[in-house]
Amino acid sequence: MGHHSWPHVTSLSLFQKRRLLSEFPFFPKFFRTNTCAVTPLVETHHYYSNCLLFSSFSLQMQQLFYENYEHNKKGFIQDLHSSKIHNAITLHPNKRPAYQYRLHSYLLSRKISQLRYRTILLHREGVTMSRLGNAAVQWEDQLLGAPPSYTRYLPTERGAVIEWDFLTGRHLYSTSERQMPRQGLGNLVRSALEDTVLQVMEMINENSKTRGRIIDFKEIQYGYRRVDPLHGAEYILDLLLLYKKHKGRKVTVPVRRHAYLQQSFSKPFFSEAEELDVGDLVDAINGDSRSLSFLSSSLKIFSSLQISESTKDVQEQSQTKIHFLVPLTGRYEVFVRFMENFERICLIPNQSVKLTIILVDSDTNQDKERHLELIKEYHNRYPKADLSIIPMLGGFSRGLALEMGSSQLANDSLLFFCDVDLVFNTDALQRCRDNTVEGRQVYFPIVFSQYDPKIVYAGGPPEDSAFVFTKKSGFWRDYGFGITCIFKSDLLKAGGFDTSIQGWGLEDVDLFTKVVNSGLKVFRSQEAGIVHIYHPVLCDTHLDPKQYKMCVGSKASTYASTMQLAELWLSKHLGVGYNRTSS
Repeated sequence: MGHHSWPHVTSLSLFQKRRLLSEFPFFPKFFRTNTCAVTPLVETHHYYSNCLLFSSFSLQMQQLFYENYEHNKKGFIQDLHSSKIHNAITLHPNKRPAYQYRLHSYLLSRKISQLRYRTILLHREGVTMSRLGNAAVQWEDQLLGAPPSYTRYLPTERGAVIEWDFLTGRHLYSTSERQMPRQGLGNLVRSALEDTVLQVMEMINENSKTRGRIIDFKEIQYGYRRVDPLHGAEYILDLLLLYKKHKGRKVTVPVRRHAYLQQSFSKPFFSEAEELDVGDLVDAINGDSRSLSFLSSSLKIFSSLQISESTKDVQEQSQTKIHFLVPLTGRYEVFVRFMENFERICLIPNQSVKLTIILVDSDTNQDKERHLELIKEYHNRYPKADLSIIPMLGGFSRGLALEMGSSQLANDSLLFFCDVDLVFNTDALQRCRDNTVEGRQVYFPIVFSQYDPKIVYAGGPPEDSAFVFTKKSGFWRDYGFGITCIFKSDLLKAGGFDTSIQGWGLEDVDLFTKVVNSGLKVFRSQEAGIVHIYHPVLCDTHLDPKQYKMCVGSKASTYASTMQLAELWLSKHLGVGYNRTSS
C-alpha cells in the first residue's frame, strides 16, 4: 500500500476522514472500529497504512488473512471445506503449483455450484411468473423449478418407496439389502454432509451482524438422508449448535435444531472428453459380450472396423496367466461341482490358468483319496493342463493354506484366491486380469451369494439358477474380502496372511487391511461373473469369540431376504400375506 498516494490524515476534517474510509470498500474488513481513522496523528507524514499496521492483530484480520501455520504441511491445506477458507481473502503460504491448481479447482467448483444454484432460482421464478401471467409453464421450468418438498415424488406402490438411511456423526445405517446394515461414513457422504452443513451455517449467519449474534456448528447428533434420482438429495439433520450473542448482554448457549434440507438437481450437462471412435466401440461390443453383438451390426456402416492400439493392449493383457489357489478339506461333492465348472470355463477353452489345490490332511478329512483320484482323472483327460496338489498337515487354516500355495510361485504371478463354493464364468477371469495391476492395484470382487433355495423356491431351485441376480435369490457379499486377485509381489509388499489365525474367517479382513495400509489401491465392484453357491454354514463353538460372532452373522444372512422372512413369519403367525413387487 506504500505505492499508493494516500492523503495526509491531518489535512482532513473528521467528516472527510469518515467519508474517505467509506470510499475504500476493503477498509471496513480491516477495522472492527474506525478508531484509528479518526484519532489525530502526531506527524503529518503518517498515512492510512499506519492504521492497517495498528489493527493487524485483531481477530477479524486473522480470519481474513488465513495463515496455515502447520510447518510440516508446507502450505498444503488438508480441508478446503471450511468456513475459514470461504471467508478469507488471502491464503498463505500457497507457493507450490500443485497446491495452487488444487485450490483453483476447488474455487472454480464452488463458483460452478453457485451458478447452478442461480439457474434453479431462475427456473423457480419462471414458474412463478408463468402462473401469475396465466401462461403455460415450460416443461423444463416445471421439472427444475418445483419448490423444495419431500412429496415431489409420490410412489404408487410399496416397492417404489425411496427409503431413508439413518446416520450419526460416524456411521451410516441402511435398510437396503444391497448395502451393509451398518457402515462407516464414506468420504463421499462425509464430504456431502460437510458441504451441506457449511451452506446451512452460511445462510443462518448471513445477517448475524445486524442481529447481534452468531451461531457456530458443533456436530451432527443424528440424521436421515436419501437421494431422489429425479429431484435431488434430501436430509433431515439434528444439529448441535452454539448460540453466541455479542450485542448487549453476551450469552453463549448450546442449542439443538432440526434442519429439513433438499439439494435440488440442476440441469444436467454432457460433454465428450474426446471424439468417439465408432470402430473401437464396435470392437469393444463384439469382444466384451456376445449378447450385445447385435448392436454392432447397426454401427458397421459408420466405420471401417480398424483395430485400435487400445484393443491390441487388451488382447495382450488377456493372456496373463491366472494362478488359482483353492484351500480344500472334505466336501467332495462340492469339489466335483467346482471341477466341472473349472473344466467348462478353463480346460475346454484352453484358458491360460494354473490350478493349485492345497489339500488339508486333517483328522476329519475322510475324502482325501477321492480328491486325489478326481484330480488324477482330470490330469489324464487334459494332459497339458497345469494342475497340482499341495498337501498340508494339521488343522484347517485358510490363510496358512494360501500362504503355502503362493510361496511356490514366482513374484510376478497373478494369484486368484478362490473357494470350492464358487462358480465363475469367462468374464470374471478377464476382469481379474484387467482390474489387477502389479505394484498399483488389487482387485477384491464383491461376489453374489445365494440364499437357501429351500426357502427361496419352496423346494428345489430351477435349472441354471446360479447366475440369477435378484433380491429374492441372493445378496451381494459386501463384507466379504476372501476372493482376491493380487500379484504375489504385492502380497509380499502388504505383508501376506496372518498364519496364526485358525479356522473360519478373519484372515480376509486382515489381508484387506494390510493392502490398504501398504499404499496399494483397492478396487471393489460387484462381480456378476462369480456366484457363491449356497451351503449350510456350521460354526464351531471352539472358534475365537470374534470369529464365532462373524460366523453366526454370516450364517444368519444366508437364509433368505429380510422381506421374505417377514412374509413367512406373518403368514405363519398371523395368517396374512404381504403384497409387494417381487424382484
